[in-house]
Amino acid sequence: MREAMASFVAKLTFREMCFVLGELRGWRQARDFFAWMKLQLCYEPSVVAYTILLRLYGQVGKIKLAEETFLEMLQAGCEPDVVACGTLLCAYARWGRHKDMLMFYAAVRLRDIVPSISVFNFMVSSLQKQKLHGKVIHLWEQMMEANVVPNQFTYTVVIGSYAKESQLEEAMDAYGEMKRRKFVPDEATYSLLISLNAKHGKGEQALRLYEEMKVKSIVPSNYTCASLLTLYCKNEDYSKALSLFSEMEQNKIVPDEVIYGILVRIYGKLGLYEDAQRTFEEIDRAGLLSDEQTYVAMAQVHMNVQNYDRALQVLNSVRAGNVKPSQFFYSALLRCHVAKEDVDAAEDTFRALSNYGPPDVFCCNDLLRLYMKLDYLDKARALILKMRKEDLQLDEDLCVTVIEVCCKTGTNENSDRLMEEIQENGITMKNASIVIQNEGSSSVQSPTDSSALSMTLKSLLARPGGLSSVSQLITKFAREGEEARCHT
Repeated sequence: MREAMASFVAKLTFREMCFVLGELRGWRQARDFFAWMKLQLCYEPSVVAYTILLRLYGQVGKIKLAEETFLEMLQAGCEPDVVACGTLLCAYARWGRHKDMLMFYAAVRLRDIVPSISVFNFMVSSLQKQKLHGKVIHLWEQMMEANVVPNQFTYTVVIGSYAKESQLEEAMDAYGEMKRRKFVPDEATYSLLISLNAKHGKGEQALRLYEEMKVKSIVPSNYTCASLLTLYCKNEDYSKALSLFSEMEQNKIVPDEVIYGILVRIYGKLGLYEDAQRTFEEIDRAGLLSDEQTYVAMAQVHMNVQNYDRALQVLNSVRAGNVKPSQFFYSALLRCHVAKEDVDAAEDTFRALSNYGPPDVFCCNDLLRLYMKLDYLDKARALILKMRKEDLQLDEDLCVTVIEVCCKTGTNENSDRLMEEIQENGITMKNASIVIQNEGSSSVQSPTDSSALSMTLKSLLARPGGLSSVSQLITKFAREGEEARCHT
């Protein structure tokens, strides 16, 4: 470098040397040229030259050299400005050094230096790429405290992180502020907000966002359409769902497997079984059939018309393909075997479900109902014992089934104890549950022993709709010729 620059000694001003330094593209050349600069008489330590070198090191990932350069700048008595600090922050962000970035940012704020919005954007974007959404939100809050004015990119990133953290209110607040500043959200932002509102049960708000998209001529993505279709299905608004499919065709949006699967479910709900089957076959021909949920959706359509053999055929094709079955798949398979009253197959499926952890209350209830229907009371009792050992939290439907088993097998002490546990745990039971319990109890109690019956009647009358349940009991007793109980 000294030989190359020999003819320029004492001929370049400091400003000209800085210009040359900034035009260099190789970090080694820049390092050597800066060393030569410091030997010149006109050189004086300046934050400008150091910042240029920091930028070059940051672009190629020479973080250690950048840190050494920043330290040298401090030792030379140059006070770092907002540009120098922002340059090193961007270097950390570019190369994923998030811990160092946040530590350095804290040190910068201690000097009362507030980075520019472009630096903040670099930082939050880098954090979001690493799915550090909590840190994005924390940095956003610090931006607001420092009165940094965000731009459209900032809002887009922050709303995305709020959505990923499922913070609906904060996401909508940021969206409202974004609109007040006259920024137009992009499709991805609308998509995240629509999905977030739908998950939080804010269906009307999600649909308003979609209407805003249409007004602004923003074409929805597959993900947005899938969120809307799921919402329409949940609300049983199938006409709007089919209308959205028509809009997708007009906008030349190619449906993916998720959307096709939703369409299969909609056709099934509407009783259009041939259309559902045709759509399923189209998915298969297009080579899109790779999600077990699509298979389960088609199997459910067959089960709805009690075509259990076809449903099993569809579900068994999951194993034949490259689709790995999950707990969701085995739950559907269990429902099918239960409907066919195939105890052996149902038990095999239930055991397969147990490999994923304790089966949920719905699967337990399905199998228990099958045992009840076929009068396999020993197996029913064994399953109840297994559930209690696994400390399964019963919902109301499963509670009713368990009480029925206890009453049918004459183990009323167990049903009484279960009702006490239900009340202690705060589970709200329908009046029908108490009716079932009383029916079981009445079969073993003496007709003259009315204490338990009186307690049951008082409990029923204290509940909403209790009078109707008491009427059911009186009708039952009258039908069985138990006049004494009717008068109770």
